Amino acid sequence: MVMEDCRVKILEIKKVADFTKSFVLEKPKSFEYEPGQHGYVEISPNDGKPFSFVSSPHEKIIEFATIIRDQSKWKQDLNKKNVGDELILSGPYGVFKYEDIEADIAFIAGGIGITPFIGILRYINFKKRSTKVTLLYSNKSENRTAFKNELDMLEEKNPNLKIVYTMTEQEDFDGEKGRINEDFIRKHVRNPEKKVWYVAGPPIMVKEMNELLKKEFLVKKIKLDSFVGY
Repeated sequence: MVMEDCRVKILEIKKVADFTKSFVLEKPKSFEYEPGQHGYVEISPNDGKPFSFVSSPHEKIIEFATIIRDQSKWKQDLNKKNVGDELILSGPYGVFKYEDIEADIAFIAGGIGITPFIGILRYINFKKRSTKVTLLYSNKSENRTAFKNELDMLEEKNPNLKIVYTMTEQEDFDGEKGRINEDFIRKHVRNPEKKVWYVAGPPIMVKEMNELLKKEFLVKKIKLDSFVGY
């Protein structure tokens, strides 16, 4: 059930990467959602944006994260908020969500597109599900890689989770470099055609990955979530 215009306090503000902050909010009573879904956050009435939930449904808080852009007045207004201030939350929305019946899944995340996957992975780990998960996560550099510490911890605790990072602008990164493409997927993902795929990130990347998965790997089930840079 969608709940609208819930006034919620900011409980915590965290830096999760360079230029990227996470906002932890009160969870409205009876507010329920599924892993991967998103909400609508307003600074004032009729002045809002959609954000994926970083939090998992089992948590007693709501969390979202965003890149703070200098050229975005809305983001700058959000950045001025402090712990104890109020935001307006509506949701949940979206069909981009994890289903318990899925046994073998793969994620492609570009930049801040990682956010819905954090919530899904927190949920899978909490529920101790045996779902096999491969995450391919592309960023410009390590210091721009949101939630990397938490992801490493989730991977350490979950033998069914494999994470492959790649950096597109960091030459000294001790790992993969460059964009995710056909060769990259073939190198790191076994039986890609048999998996349920989730792709989240900038619209161009999402479109290209969707076409690549369908054309080169004949993937049947793909879930897409585009993150517009506002």
